[in-house]
Amino acid sequence: MMLTLLLQGLPPLPTGGGPTIDIMNFVINALFAIVWTVVAVVAFAIVIPVAMFIFNKMTRNIDEMEELKKGNVAVAIVLFGFIVSITLIVVTILIK
Repeated sequence: MMLTLLLQGLPPLPTGGGPTIDIMNFVINALFAIVWTVVAVVAFAIVIPVAMFIFNKMTRNIDEMEELKKGNVAVAIVLFGFIVSITLIVVTILIK
């Protein structure tokens, strides 16, 4: 298999007159990228604090922020996992 690939040689190199860049298409794609970035920022700015509020209400006996100030690594890992999971949900929704 490998010998067959080596014996085929390299693909031909392009010679002059290659594809041109369509500036208008580039600008439109750049604008869409900026708009989707703004949409993602707004979505994360709304969803993450709301999810953290709900998580805080679900864990009444633990003050997560106070535990983080004390240096509790276990709470930090749980919060990290929670934020990553919420982020994955938002990204999945935005991609659809």
